[in-house]
Amino acid sequence: MKNNSALLLVLAIFTILFNNGMAQASDIGFTHIEGGIIGGFVNDIETSEVIMGSDPLDLESDADGGGFVSGAWQFSNQMHLFGEYASLGQELEIRTDINTAAGEYDVVRWRLGVGYQYNVSETLAYYARLSLDQLELKDANVEGFNLDIDAEDSGVGSEIGVIWAAAPTFHLQGHARYTAVGDVATSGSDPFETDVLIGVNGRWSFLPNMALITGYEFGKITTFNIGMRIAF
Repeated sequence: MKNNSALLLVLAIFTILFNNGMAQASDIGFTHIEGGIIGGFVNDIETSEVIMGSDPLDLESDADGGGFVSGAWQFSNQMHLFGEYASLGQELEIRTDINTAAGEYDVVRWRLGVGYQYNVSETLAYYARLSLDQLELKDANVEGFNLDIDAEDSGVGSEIGVIWAAAPTFHLQGHARYTAVGDVATSGSDPFETDVLIGVNGRWSFLPNMALITGYEFGKITTFNIGMRIAF
């Protein structure tokens, strides 16, 4: 009898948590913190004068992983501040006429900004953002080569997107964003060029304020991530 009562109590608690999650997850809010693992690759690195300098080297960059953290704070009905930081490693291969050497380097990106959101309904919201973006390539290490890969620059970014509560516990988000530091420059004095990136994200709330998240963003620096979000 005691076992049956305990089982009923556990089921009741689970039902309450599940129902609260169903109710709260459908609310589209912007105050949160999230983090996890991130992977990605840098396209067209072989054309970069930052890395090649004057040496005729055949370069190839391959995907590797790292970590990310981001968050936002909604300070009025339609405004929020946000920030993102990601650091991921990249494998680097250098080929010459006589040998091939392997190494690595790091890609660090962050941005800070302000956003405006407009809730069309309880399940649909549009948003727009302005930001300061920074990109850095650093810590190149290939045995036998002295690479001058360190490069850093910042610039203005912008983003437009939409969030749809497809189900009470499942949200989909899509965006397009512009950044002044999204591509490795092939010429000129600046290390990076502009880029436009397209992204899609999904999150599943398994508790009222906690969700599993995943995302993919396509651009000259393409990334994919998986992690966890805590909403407030």
